[in-house]
Amino acid sequence: MGKRRTLTYELSDGSKVTAREVSQALGVTESAARNRLKRHTDREIVFAPYNKAKGGKPRGKQPKAEKLLPYEDPMLKLLLKTI
Repeated sequence: MGKRRTLTYELSDGSKVTAREVSQALGVTESAARNRLKRHTDREIVFAPYNKAKGGKPRGKQPKAEKLLPYEDPMLKLLLKTI
């Protein structure tokens, strides 16, 4: 099997990075890192932390919020006490 082609991007300070290095440093997906590298060459902008408010999603599985069962809901308990 042949070697995989890995693109290296040159930043404005002369350093060379790959999308995988950026994604591991920031904790974002490789596609998000590639988009940053395509749009900017400034190291500060490329390695800036992602913003969840702008649609950024963390890399990997995240713990789900626990669902509150209906009989454990404090408002339902209060309603049942008043009845």
